[in-house]
Amino acid sequence: MTTEKRSAMRDHFSDFDLDSTEFNDDYDEVLAELLEKCPVAHSKVGRGYYVVNRQEDVRRVAQDWRTFTSVDGMFPNRPDGMPPVLPEEIDPPYHTNWRGALNKHFTVRKVAEWEDSVRKQVDALIDNFIETGECDFVKEFAALLPGRVFFVTLLQAPLEDLDRLVDVVDDAIMGSPEEQGPAWAALHTYIEGYLEERQQQPLRGDFIDSILEGVDTETGEPCSWDDKVNVVTLFLSGAVGTTASAIGSMVLHLASHPEDRDWLAANPDEHERAVEELLRLNSPVTGTSRTATKTIEVAGTQFQPGDRVVVNFAATCRDPEVYDEPLEFRPDRDQTRSAVFGLGPHRCVGSHAARLELKTSLEQILRRLPDIALKADATVTYSTGLLRIINELPVTFTPGAKVGDPR
Repeated sequence: MTTEKRSAMRDHFSDFDLDSTEFNDDYDEVLAELLEKCPVAHSKVGRGYYVVNRQEDVRRVAQDWRTFTSVDGMFPNRPDGMPPVLPEEIDPPYHTNWRGALNKHFTVRKVAEWEDSVRKQVDALIDNFIETGECDFVKEFAALLPGRVFFVTLLQAPLEDLDRLVDVVDDAIMGSPEEQGPAWAALHTYIEGYLEERQQQPLRGDFIDSILEGVDTETGEPCSWDDKVNVVTLFLSGAVGTTASAIGSMVLHLASHPEDRDWLAANPDEHERAVEELLRLNSPVTGTSRTATKTIEVAGTQFQPGDRVVVNFAATCRDPEVYDEPLEFRPDRDQTRSAVFGLGPHRCVGSHAARLELKTSLEQILRRLPDIALKADATVTYSTGLLRIINELPVTFTPGAKVGDPR
């Protein structure tokens, strides 16, 4: 019955649209139907694009950067005025050079050094509302924590600057095409000013110094100043957007599944696996785009040079060929084939940081808000594009005491 209603409104096989109301409202059903019946969908939006859905095919596209290049952009229809998003929108060997410079700042061991700082930021945000017994967990926590961690840990920049940028990041990632270009340009302007200031300061041996040092391009020439700015801009938008989405989805699950919430509170050793499973269930990234460089067939669909191809990570994470009963929460699943942080050379460099923020948030929520629940009569709505984001998350809990100031 749901499928018939949806199909009457939009044929997601031949007229798919990442930004459509139909996809947003019937998200679970559309993903399931694509996986069952349509390994490659097509969109008529803009210049048009294809959508690859099943994990085997997504893995093939994402890992073959020579056949499916990233240089035309991560959005299937690139907004006007949007600067290049590096290193997401470059290929090896230039991409490899950047990853070599950045990876050392995001290893498991390096990220573990952030734990105390992250926990303080988590507690500070909870302190803001714990005495009230209710809050909008997206606006008062999920949308704020990743940016605070990025500013405190990596940029070491004033949090007041972040307050001015939260809405700009939202427009850059989830805004209309008319909003996205100016928003990306505004982020670029802020980061450029920050890097100019840092360039005048003594070396710290940190993430920003590695950016300022730069790398060689594919031609062997030093990278441009704009490329350095664009790399930091991507990290800021990724930190604020994707991790915020993941935190919101995690808390929604806790608040609407008290049996899972209570089980996790009683089994802290399962928190790491629970985070992986919650990420799989609700991938923050719906997909990202590639461009075919030659004629090639994938899952019965022939692509021509120049065809735009979206790899659907959200569907891939629910592929029933990989995950039995994919909509069930099962923390004991084998996650070795997880695609939630991407596949191939563009796999998320900040995955360990995201996991730390999610796990620390989970621990402190269960400790300080143990009976967190969805507010009675609450309606949870989403915005969907390249990301899947909860707009508002009204929750209630037994009021508690503050723990102090993180500074």
